Amino acid sequence: MKIAVVSDTHVRKFKDLPKKLVMLMESADMVVHAGDFTSVDVLEEFERKYNLRAVFGNADDYRVKERLNETETFRAEGIRFGITHRGNFLNEFHDLGYMAKEMGVDVLIFGHIHRFVVEKMGDVILICPGSPTSPRLSASSCAIVNVEDSEMNVSFELVGEFACGADLRLKEMMK
Repeated sequence: MKIAVVSDTHVRKFKDLPKKLVMLMESADMVVHAGDFTSVDVLEEFERKYNLRAVFGNADDYRVKERLNETETFRAEGIRFGITHRGNFLNEFHDLGYMAKEMGVDVLIFGHIHRFVVEKMGDVILICPGSPTSPRLSASSCAIVNVEDSEMNVSFELVGEFACGADLRLKEMMK
């Protein structure tokens, strides 16, 4: 199963998403959105187009918050996934590791920090896909999670431009 993971899209219209992101989502079996659609119109377009699992974020309007939960869980190919929006701005994610344990999941997908993270914390994997539209000192990104027979791999996908202040060495490496 191929899962496209995205967060912090922060657009008012679906058409404003990067074309590469849309292409990656169209090729996936499932799309996971970790919040901050911003508008209900964008949420509805995701719901129409994709097999969607999603939560609301802090920047979502009240109509999005009325329709989505703060956390969600689901299973894919024997792996238990959780979704939440709010990570933290520090480089330590102990709170999310504990949250994953409380949710009873193997993998916790989160957003809010607008940069790509994959971190193993004990027996839990934490994934933040970054933001495809407003990265913070990072690149416009999403994650692709491939799951087969209870095995998982995660890849970082560039979908747009680097943010002002992003590490230029990373930009050179990605060429």
